[in-house]
Amino acid sequence: MREIENRVLMEHLQMNEMEKKLLEEEGKKYGRPLEEISKDIKYDMCFACGEQNPIGLHLHFFWIPNGVLAFFTPRQEHQSYDGRMHGGLITVLLDEIMGNYLFRKEGVPAYTARIDLRFRTPVKIGDTIRCEGHEVKRKGRLVIMEGVITNPNGTVAAEATSTMMMEKLTKMERE
Repeated sequence: MREIENRVLMEHLQMNEMEKKLLEEEGKKYGRPLEEISKDIKYDMCFACGEQNPIGLHLHFFWIPNGVLAFFTPRQEHQSYDGRMHGGLITVLLDEIMGNYLFRKEGVPAYTARIDLRFRTPVKIGDTIRCEGHEVKRKGRLVIMEGVITNPNGTVAAEATSTMMMEKLTKMERE
């Protein structure tokens, strides 16, 4: 049983063929392959990207100008009604795409102080979606981010604006 669980986990850690194809197409838009953002093993249980989290989403994040990109293909266990992705998990994707950008750029966690979200069209189970987050504005430790999830046909599934608070470092941590 443990062997089957490990095999399933390893499969979910990898990008699927459609995600790889879309990533390659994105690289062509920018004229270069996109660089994957390295994972921080300190946060290996992160629900969004942690490789040790058996029920996590196992996202791969990639740098784009002033932001970050990820692809996600929802499976049966990610649905709510009628083969559609659960709205709470769509919210998680948006929150993570915005927060992960700041964490990887600044090296400290960023916490969601506020998130304003709009659902526009459903995400179907099995469809690979594009998740993108961009920094909009910054004042001290407060950062305004925008995120968008796009369906394969180009329609916006959901979008969000978030106020993120960068974790305050102690004097010792800054040195």
